[in-house]
Amino acid sequence: MTRLAGKVAIITGGGSGIGRASVRLFAAEGAKVVVAELNEQLGETSAAEAGEAARFIRTDVTDEDSVKAMVARTRESFGRIDVLLNCAGGSVMEDRPVADVDLSVWDRTIALDMKGPFLCCRHVIPLMVAQGQGSVVNFSSVVALRGNHYAHVYTSAKGGIIAFTQALAGAYSPKGIRANAICPGVILTDRVKSRFVDGNAIRFGGMDNLTQRYPFGVGPPEDIANVALFLASDESRMVNGAAIPAEGGMSAY
Repeated sequence: MTRLAGKVAIITGGGSGIGRASVRLFAAEGAKVVVAELNEQLGETSAAEAGEAARFIRTDVTDEDSVKAMVARTRESFGRIDVLLNCAGGSVMEDRPVADVDLSVWDRTIALDMKGPFLCCRHVIPLMVAQGQGSVVNFSSVVALRGNHYAHVYTSAKGGIIAFTQALAGAYSPKGIRANAICPGVILTDRVKSRFVDGNAIRFGGMDNLTQRYPFGVGPPEDIANVALFLASDESRMVNGAAIPAEGGMSAY
């Protein structure tokens, strides 16, 4: 399988969950993959799992110097960057409605979920402009498409990602760069299993079993990695500035 043959991809948060599944898939499809991950053990094992095509670079996406160093090492190693998959991110259990949430949750969540993708784009996109092509894939969430989620900070951050992605598409499409966002629902990552799975039910934010809201079942990380692969590949050359729901239709009803 060679849908990404000859391409170089950076995957932030590539040590676990959707990022890790994407590392495996992108490498299997012919890409050289940089696993940009803060946790060294997870990053190393993810790269090793994907084989010789993958390389781990320890990266704190909330720190500009760390991001700059990672991008520079990627360019030195591979000479180019074709795909940026901004997968690092997540919510915290302390997130609440606006009147109740502690401001420290805002600072932590915005740094990871918005500043991280912003910094990575800031330092990768100029290289893509010089190449005349590239694909940026950001991760939003189904919560940005619905108004009834209790975690207001995470919802704000993921809504901001959609607006940021559209701004990127508008600004850089004349340079041959596409930018799109994926909006997953609940995905059975190890983190979700440890925090929200109760027996055979998934209970999230006090809501009833979420499996009942997903007509096709709650999917594994590989389901979302497949969407990312499409957006990273040339097959999606007509898709730009899109926020693609990948949540079994939950946001449609």
